[in-house]
Parts: sequence; C-alpha cells; structure tokens
Amino acid sequence: MTRNRSDASGSSIQAEHEALLEAVSVIASSFDVDTVLQRLLYLTHRMLGFEYCTILLIGDDGRRLEVAARHGYPDSIVQDVELSVGRGVTGRVAATGKPLFVPDVDKEEHYLAGLRGARSELVVPMKFGDQVIGVFDVQSPDVDAFDESRDHILSVLASVASVAIVNARNHVAALRSRDEASKRSALERQLTLARAVQEHLLPRSDPSLQGFDVAGVNLPGETLSGDYFDYIDLPGGSLGVTVADVSGEGVPAALLAASLQGMLRAHIENVYSISAIFERANMSLAATSAPEDFATLFYCVLERDGTLSYVNAGHNPPIILRDGGGVEELTEGGTVLGMFPGQRYPHGRTRLRQGDYMVAYTDGLTEAIRDEEEFGAGRVIETMKRVQGAPARIMASVLVTEADAFAGPGTAPDDMTVVVVRRLPPE
Repeated sequence: MTRNRSDASGSSIQAEHEALLEAVSVIASSFDVDTVLQRLLYLTHRMLGFEYCTILLIGDDGRRLEVAARHGYPDSIVQDVELSVGRGVTGRVAATGKPLFVPDVDKEEHYLAGLRGARSELVVPMKFGDQVIGVFDVQSPDVDAFDESRDHILSVLASVASVAIVNARNHVAALRSRDEASKRSALERQLTLARAVQEHLLPRSDPSLQGFDVAGVNLPGETLSGDYFDYIDLPGGSLGVTVADVSGEGVPAALLAASLQGMLRAHIENVYSISAIFERANMSLAATSAPEDFATLFYCVLERDGTLSYVNAGHNPPIILRDGGGVEELTEGGTVLGMFPGQRYPHGRTRLRQGDYMVAYTDGLTEAIRDEEEFGAGRVIETMKRVQGAPARIMASVLVTEADAFAGPGTAPDDMTVVVVRRLPPE
C-alpha cells in the first residue's frame, strides 16, 4: 500500500470531517460488540484504504491479547503468534497506552511476524478513560506506509469504538441484572445527574431591579422534568425573565433544557426583537433536537417604568394580579418551540403598575392532582389574592406549598416552578 496523504484544501478537510462524524455515529449506534468491531473495520478500510486490519482485545486475565475481528487476512498469509500484553509491538502498545508506528518491521527487534510479507505496521491503543481495553493493528506490504494525518483518524476511530465496546458490554451486563435494587440504583444516578444539570440552570440569587421585587422557586418532583427559570440583565437596566418546561423527564429533559437556555441566551445577546428571538430559537431547537422534543417557554422584558413586553410559546399563561384585584392572562405569542419550523411569534405588551404582581409558572403547579381533580389556574388566582401585599418570595413559596399540599402524600408530582414579579407600591 502506498502512503495516503490528505488534500490540504478546505473542501477536502470539510469532507474528511463529515466522513469522520458519520463514522463516529455509525460505530456508536450499536449495543452489540461484534457489530461495533465489524463497523470499525469496514469504515477504516473505506476511509483510509488500509488493507490489513486487526482488532485485539485484552482478555479477562488482563494479559492475553485475543483477536476479536480482522479484515483482509486470508489464511494463507496469517501465521500463528502468541500475543500478550508487553510482548511484541501490539503488546507494547497495550502496556503503555501509546500508539506506535514501525516504518520498517525488518528493523524492529520487537516485531512478531503475524503477517507474511508485512513491511510496516501502525498500532493504536483502544482506551476507555485511562484503561487500555485492546489495540487496533494495521499492517502494509509497503515500507513507511502510514502518515500522521491517517494515524490521527485511526486513533479517533479506535477511541470511539472503545467507548462503544464498553457501553455494549455494560448494556449486556445491565440486561442480565434484572433485580430491582440495580434498576433503582441506576435511576437514582440518572436523577442525581439530571438534578445537577437542572440546579446549574437555576439562578443562584434573586435579581435586583429598582422598584421591583422578583423571586423564583423550584420544587423538584419525584420524576425530574425539564423545568427551569432564568434572569437576564439587559442593556438600559431592563430585566429578562424566562420560565420554560421541556418535554420528557430525567437526564434527556435536563440536557434539552440546558441546550434551550444556551440557545435563548445566545439569541438574546444578538437580537433586539423578542419575536425574532423566538423565531430563531424555534428554528435552532427544531434543527438540533429529535422530532418528539419540544419546549413551552415564556419570556418577558421588564423595563424600569413597568413596561412588560413578552412572548408566550405554548406555555401556561402567566397571571397578572392588579393592585385593585383585577386579573389578566398573558397569552400573546405562538405554539411550542422545536416542532414547527417557520412559526411566527408576535409579542404582547402590558404595564405593571405599582402594587401589581405577575406570576409565571410551569404546569406542575396547576396539574397537581387529588382524586382526579387538578389544582388548576383558579386556585392559583385565589391563592394570589389571599396573599396579595406579601413579598414576591412569600407568594411564590405559598403557591408551590399549597399545590403540593393539595396533591397530598403518596403522589408523584411533577416539578413545580414559579416566578413572581411584583412592582413595589409607593413607600
């Protein structure tokens, strides 16, 4: 085989990156070890043109190197060689975890002739974290057949395959372990991870905006969802307030919420119109998430004079409680984000006067259920009126506490998230 050198042009690099991304996706998409190995061999041959490839995995004893898969080796040119960690070129790579290129095997004292007619050899480790699980060995009948760019791609493919192999093994082990304790432990680990992601999304403190009192509360449910709320400082002393709820639960929902928060903040930094912000966020989420993934989202910009501009994307309508007892719902906007590219999101505008409250919440609050009856928006309004005049944090805490108490013990409630904005009355 002759040395394969890459084209330095931008189009060639782009094509190579795209091929590598496709290969990574294909290799990592199976939970069957044999399938992973065969895909790795096929893609290595297709992308790099290597004629003779062998995957060796370290045996259960931690010493033996066992041939797990091969490509291009007819029986007539294969020689039986005992392979082990530390012995020969492959053994050295398995022992050190570092790739090794032998331009001319005739000049390498550690080379073990497993292929008749081989002249050069490249071996890269297959590692999961710091642990070497095997090696990927390619050989050629030509001297000095492998260049640095090909070596890098082979190492990337081997690294991805290592993770896929370990995941496949873990998957098989998990299928064999059906006891409830194991499943409960796995669930708890996922919830712990998802909770850590969700807590990272939540503000660490209440914002400071002269003339206003703002507070948010998140009460976790037993089944973690993708609730989050956020405060964003804007030019001119204005404040952006977000309340969102993404589809699904557990780790996927938490990660989708994190992605949505990042997208939204990026668009807010670069776009003035909140309608345009939502249109771009909708396109971004639709382009990067699965068809079944979506999010409801309420976002508003609160100015110092009480002007409140907002868009509601399929979210529970926030409630404004006027100082005199009147109630309004903020419904202007459009459908959920992520499902229908090209949607328009007209914005609404209102004004918070001194003594007014705005309460934005997720559906965990109104859908707290007892005897097939939900807490509902009506009880939210009743509770708001009962504690009218209290600080924002008190109102938010009372709302989630009463909804939780309404559902009662023995239920598995969704997350409850509430953000209260109060324009302070005259001193």
